[in-house]
Amino acid sequence: MLETLLKIHKDLETLDFKEVWKDGIFVFDSNVLLDLYRLPEPASSDLIKALSNEEFNKKVWIGFQVILEFLSNRYEAISDQKNKFNTVRGLIDEAITQYDEVFENLSKQLDKLRLKQRHSLIDPDKFITQDNIIGGRSFLEEFVDELSVLENKQSDVNDEDKIKDIVLGIFDGKIGEGFTKKELEEIYKLGEKRYENNVPPGYKDKAKQGSYKVEDREFVRKYGDLILWKEILRKASSENIPHIVLVTGDVKEDWWLEKRGKKLGPRKELLNEMYSEAPNLKTFYLYDTSIFLKYAKSELRLDISDSSISQAKDLIERVRRNRFAREEGYIFIPEFIKSPVSQMSGFRVGIGRSVYNLPPVKIKESAFYSALIEIFQNAIEHGIQNYVGVQAKKRGGVILLRFKNKVSPTSSGREDNDVSSNSVSRGLGLNGIMEWMSKDEIDIHIVESQKSFVVEMHIPISLFYFEGGDQSS
Repeated sequence: MLETLLKIHKDLETLDFKEVWKDGIFVFDSNVLLDLYRLPEPASSDLIKALSNEEFNKKVWIGFQVILEFLSNRYEAISDQKNKFNTVRGLIDEAITQYDEVFENLSKQLDKLRLKQRHSLIDPDKFITQDNIIGGRSFLEEFVDELSVLENKQSDVNDEDKIKDIVLGIFDGKIGEGFTKKELEEIYKLGEKRYENNVPPGYKDKAKQGSYKVEDREFVRKYGDLILWKEILRKASSENIPHIVLVTGDVKEDWWLEKRGKKLGPRKELLNEMYSEAPNLKTFYLYDTSIFLKYAKSELRLDISDSSISQAKDLIERVRRNRFAREEGYIFIPEFIKSPVSQMSGFRVGIGRSVYNLPPVKIKESAFYSALIEIFQNAIEHGIQNYVGVQAKKRGGVILLRFKNKVSPTSSGREDNDVSSNSVSRGLGLNGIMEWMSKDEIDIHIVESQKSFVVEMHIPISLFYFEGGDQSS
């Protein structure tokens, strides 16, 4: 018992990682494998390089649960990468629109000065020409053309999946057998009790819905981490393995012991369970993807770039922040804006960088979604170009979220004080938006001109989640 206790509380400084890399096995979860799609291509290649290393590849292993989750979720990862092209294209479209508006406004202001009649030297027409304006935005248009070329190279869900083939090759003969139907049912019964008492791992996934079916077995998603954990325990207790490192992209507290924002290693409960069931095991430890790449570079003497390590770290940090925000009921405005747009054929939204930089916000999802539907439908009915640009900026104690669409000079941006003329079948138009959003103390303002129609949401800064409480950005 004392030996187990001492192993549980062994200081990190006393762990012999040279020996761990020499004699241990490395288990990878599905998050790490899916990172091969999410990471920039050079970083993904560096991760593949490490996993494929001839000497190291003898030490890798994954559970059946891992390959199941990887194969089941890879389409989502591929689609996310493909959708990034539309996001970037929207940003560029918005930049071009703003570029044109800047010169249009500048020309108007200069015309008011009547410089040709009132000044002998200043001649703005010499520089503000149509050729110069077109030339100034040409690099943005070239960027759009380049995006189209790159998009054709980016794999889509119906293309041959080279990463899948690489993963299956790396782990050929190194995948767990999985559990029988009866064993899975026992794990689920046990998991129900463990989750009630917040026993790690997996209890942070208790809200997950659905399952995967393979032959006669049903793999319930909310118990995925627990199934993997049981696979690792079985391997550790049945084989003479001195060291096990689980490399995970999971950032949740039901795996990691974390103090003052720093991950210190596996939860003590996990160490106790592992060393109790596998008393001959000397070391059980956790790496995230970035730490794995860092040590793979030195221990395997591989040419892995520091930027790959940094990009893996950035990806993990984004996942951590996003997970925390969602668990606390916050939403991410750019993602929410995209949701209704995907259902509107031929309609585009340009989401500005200022919106992507916004922290998550806690507002009523149904009200915000309904407001977006009204705003976008209004742009379709009364605007031109089937396009809305979205920008954000801080003003006093609020974040100003601006939805702007161009209108024909001869048309009105709205009818009868409603954003939508079709308010009977779809909603309550402007009045409805004001009523929905007012419940979260969000004011709605309309700004109209001959050429544009703008809906402004004045969202209190207090509704946003600023990590560390910093509201200066």
